[in-house]
Amino acid sequence: MERLSGFWGLIFAYWRSERWREAWLLTAVVLAMTTLLSKASVWVALASADFLASLANFHGADAGPHPGRTVLLAAGAYLAIFLGRLTGVAARHFVSATLHRRARGWLVGRFNDAILADERIALDLMSDRSERGDRTRMPDAIDQRVDECSGALYGGIIGLAMGLWGAVTSIWFVFAALVERSQPVPFLDLWGAQANAALAPWLGPGLAARIDLAPGAYGSALLSLAMVAVYVPVVTLIAWQLGRIIERLSLQRQRRDGAWRAEWGGMLNRVAQMAAARGERAQSRINRHLYDRLDQTWGKQNWLSSGMMLFNGLYNFLSARLLAYLPALPAYMAGNLNFRDFVASSELTAELIGDVSWFINVMPAIATLKANAGRLTELAAAIERVRARQDFYAETGVSRFQRQRSGRGPVLALDDLRLHHRGHDTPAFLTVPRLHLYPGTRVHVRGPNGCGKSSLLKAVAGIWPYGAGRVTLRDGARLFLAGQEPDVPDRLSLKALVTYPDHPEQHSDIAAASALSRVGLGGFVHCLEDDLYQGKNWRNVLSGGQKQRLVLARILLARPDVLLLDEATAALDVDAAVEFHMILRTCLPQTAVLAVLHGEVTPHDPDGVPFYSAILDIRDGVGRLLPLPETDFIRHAAE
Repeated sequence: MERLSGFWGLIFAYWRSERWREAWLLTAVVLAMTTLLSKASVWVALASADFLASLANFHGADAGPHPGRTVLLAAGAYLAIFLGRLTGVAARHFVSATLHRRARGWLVGRFNDAILADERIALDLMSDRSERGDRTRMPDAIDQRVDECSGALYGGIIGLAMGLWGAVTSIWFVFAALVERSQPVPFLDLWGAQANAALAPWLGPGLAARIDLAPGAYGSALLSLAMVAVYVPVVTLIAWQLGRIIERLSLQRQRRDGAWRAEWGGMLNRVAQMAAARGERAQSRINRHLYDRLDQTWGKQNWLSSGMMLFNGLYNFLSARLLAYLPALPAYMAGNLNFRDFVASSELTAELIGDVSWFINVMPAIATLKANAGRLTELAAAIERVRARQDFYAETGVSRFQRQRSGRGPVLALDDLRLHHRGHDTPAFLTVPRLHLYPGTRVHVRGPNGCGKSSLLKAVAGIWPYGAGRVTLRDGARLFLAGQEPDVPDRLSLKALVTYPDHPEQHSDIAAASALSRVGLGGFVHCLEDDLYQGKNWRNVLSGGQKQRLVLARILLARPDVLLLDEATAALDVDAAVEFHMILRTCLPQTAVLAVLHGEVTPHDPDGVPFYSAILDIRDGVGRLLPLPETDFIRHAAE
């Protein structure tokens, strides 16, 4: 990602990657075809001149005995050359599109691997939505950046590279053809002779005799070059200024479009909650506000795009229809050029102006390319920032956790753990001086609402950012966090949801079916390979309690050494919650459990034996380990 966080590093990343052979081979083919097409543009210009000349001479003395045949032959040659060039353009498009597809696939793969390299990076990228001016501290609309910007980036790069190479080669071929057909221009020869005479007193007769400033046969070619040298840079400067405004508006529109799209995505993921709360009016106002901001920028872009279109149209008209005919006109009027060569020279001059004007014509594309590259380099730089997680969160608060592994001792140890909220001056809202869990230890975290119970589990799992202290896991110990809201992704089969986060092929169908049956979801066993159930995603099929049973099935397959339960039975009734814990005690007797429960009652089996052996009691911001009160056991036994 570090290489992708700079403009040029991003631009050339694919060509410097492990797939560089593929990249450069396709690039070489595209450039070779572009070179051939540039030469073909000269052939097309000359064939066009031959066709126009045959029409102009149809009734002339030089028409020959069969002027109609001459016209048809010229038209046929013109059509054949044009179709040949068109076929070459289509073939080049296929190869360049293949290069574009593979380059984009490589880039998307890099961002996908980087963002999902571990459990934290995607979370950290979405951790801060605070705005600084028109930007957020962390990248907005990450999906838009990876999708649209990556596609437009390499499409723009390849298109611009083809255009630049085509312009360079075409300028070479076209100017060579212009020089070949150049004829003397009388007034240039006159001015050259006068300049020669003026130089004689300064340089002396001997040296002045060796210098001839009269262009002679190169007169019309010199006029073409002079016109291009004066006309094109002036217009290019104007286009450059317009391009800077286009780039700024493109970036602004992408940001606002990303915010609008993200709001729609979030809304569609909570339609049930919105319907229950009848929040459609509030949501409609949010959507309208975000789109109004987008529309405001779009309106500015429309004005500028219309002006750029007018500018390009006028420029192209002057270049191809008026100015292109001026350089060869003096030689034609002096009788040094026939009509055919006059038309050919004018067509070639128009081609030369068009090639040199490449930068002007692609200025909007360059502005868009820079905008897309800027969005992607921002994302790459943000990924690099969050990889150094403690340094990243230290920018906005206290982040001094020590996470380590140990070859012996408890399976999980918390020492002098302190949790903070964001801010460098915030006091610790929860302190756990010491908590050691051994295999089979089961501890219930108890405390008032808002005291930090869930935050403690997140800190143990490594996803709470602010705080200090030491978290130690035994070597090889596997940790599983079952949160309040089970993660049930779409586009996965039921088996994949049971084995999640493992891949489905890592577990047999029998093991997955057994786990489902064990937790009370055996009625779905026949749907193991189905992505949908009665046309719906599984997320919308399973109830809250069934989703928590699904998580229990995952726990049975994962067989963790440390299990963190964050109100993992909140959607279950009392009997189902007891069954949940009985299954854990029976199937995973050696798993250490640290749990936040829904309610204050500690689960117990039908004989009154409590599932948890100790309580981490949080009072006044301090968590202390206490044995389970004997009165609880007696009361449960009596019940």
